[in-house]
Amino acid sequence: MAGPLLIRPRAVLQREGLVPGLEVLLDGEVVASVGRGLAAADVLDLPDVVLAPGFVDLHVHELGGAGVLDAERPDLPALARALAAGGTTAFLATTAAAPIAELERVLQHVATAQPANPSGARCLGVHLEGPWLAPARAGAQPTAHLAAPAVADLARLLDAGPVRMVTLAPELPGAMELIEYAVSRGVVVALGHSDCDYRTAGAAVDAGARHVTHCFNAMSPLHHREPGLAGAALDLDVSVELIADGEHLHPATARLIHRAVGPSRACLVSDAVDRGARPDGVLAGAAVTQAAGVRNLVSWGIPLEHALTMAAATPASVIGHEAVIRPGAPGDLVAVDDAGRLVATWVAGVRT
Repeated sequence: MAGPLLIRPRAVLQREGLVPGLEVLLDGEVVASVGRGLAAADVLDLPDVVLAPGFVDLHVHELGGAGVLDAERPDLPALARALAAGGTTAFLATTAAAPIAELERVLQHVATAQPANPSGARCLGVHLEGPWLAPARAGAQPTAHLAAPAVADLARLLDAGPVRMVTLAPELPGAMELIEYAVSRGVVVALGHSDCDYRTAGAAVDAGARHVTHCFNAMSPLHHREPGLAGAALDLDVSVELIADGEHLHPATARLIHRAVGPSRACLVSDAVDRGARPDGVLAGAAVTQAAGVRNLVSWGIPLEHALTMAAATPASVIGHEAVIRPGAPGDLVAVDDAGRLVATWVAGVRT
């Protein structure tokens, strides 16, 4: 095993912002020390980069040809490696609408997969994007597999494996009961693929929902007399996903989300599926990494420290994870230049 590594960047992202002159000592899998004037035999000088916590992707289906969309052949190790190459050090493996039995197989696979992947991102559990979605806002989701919310189905899936997040449409019959049950079991409920009005979104938040999936995409739009789910996402006390690939959102819309909710509520996700738009013009996920999203956000005028927070600390906090650089924290780090371009990634203290 290599000895301690001292990294000397231009600045380190801390809770208070970018702090110039800090140094970070990695020892084994963890951050051993953060400060000035540190010493180690192995020193990496990076005077032109910012060091930040590794990115946390709450919404990723497939990348590099690997993922969990194929219930018969999910490949978490390959997905984890592809994600680490794009700066993501932890993620939720995200499904699409499918029969409950298929979703069970995915969850069982994740539950029995190797807990550590030294060359790839850490899988923190599963995000069920469906099957409890509105047909009118299904987007590229397979409508044949959409279903009405049922507590018994969610209970069955929770028994199968580590469900950390569920996306659902709150206007569907049974949705409020499912939200309350999911929250009672420690699952984060996200609102998405929904045609609900503002009042229904508010009722769902009152029931325990606290996240919105890919804001403005596959949801009732913002209108000045009926704000819909998009307006509720900006107005209510929830965290909000955005996809910064330049296709799902106009740069001005991304800036609007940032200004409305701030970096403490905005979560940069990839929604990666390796495919992009379908022939009929419907967006079927994105073909972008979180690192590319950070770079885009910076080019659209969002401050670098905010873009990095939106890719790491904020999404981590949604699921009770921590993405921070402090003594004792996991050695999950990224180095980026001032334009947000990825320079290096470390997972558990190992450069990928």
